[in-house]
Amino acid sequence: MNKLSRLDIQKLEDYWINFNQYKTQLKFREWELLNQYVETDTNQGGGKGNGISNPTERKALVLAEDMLYQNLKRIVGAIDNIYSSLEGDKKTIVDMRYWDAAGCYEWEDIAEELDISRNKVLRKRNLLIDKTAERLGWL
Repeated sequence: MNKLSRLDIQKLEDYWINFNQYKTQLKFREWELLNQYVETDTNQGGGKGNGISNPTERKALVLAEDMLYQNLKRIVGAIDNIYSSLEGDKKTIVDMRYWDAAGCYEWEDIAEELDISRNKVLRKRNLLIDKTAERLGWL
């Protein structure tokens, strides 16, 4: 198993910290792709166009081909899925460290809240980061 570097861990934590921003970016990117300006055909009665005529297929193809959209979807999906499967202490760690509006909880504060050691909190965080890396295909 590959070991995550410090920069990898920071980036994965950034995904957790900015989860709501990534969700917003995903929705905006989808809107942006599906609501592009489409030039109307002035060639009335001309030959048959070579584009996809089914609007649902066209939308699916546009979304599937856009790398930014697919990357954002993968990040948001992984974090959402992981968070929904978390229980107890790990959920509290995410809420306090990454998603609290104040954002000022240190590892010692979280350990005190959970009544466990700082090292145990960090081990649980590491498991969360490893699971995120696996879901994103980093490991």
